Amino acid sequence: MLAATAPARADRHDDHHDRARLDAALEKGEILHLSDILDRVRTQIEGRIVEIEFEYSDHKPIYEIYVLRTDGRRLEYEIDARDGRILSLEDDD
Repeated sequence: MLAATAPARADRHDDHHDRARLDAALEKGEILHLSDILDRVRTQIEGRIVEIEFEYSDHKPIYEIYVLRTDGRRLEYEIDARDGRILSLEDDD
């Protein structure tokens, strides 16, 4: 089962702004839809997806996918929203 949640932040204005940027980028075809990203990386991700966030990092659109592995480790994958490449993987402990 796939679980995705919105980013938990104190500043809701930022959430609205990020959502507006996400919607605009999707509409213009500048980024891939989340379902396409998941299709591309699913075989490379080990564990259960527990959270997904969208943000711009260094002016690049990024999906952050948080995964809980069976050994209890929580990992963070940074995925380029334009082409689905995994940019980084790190422990999120």
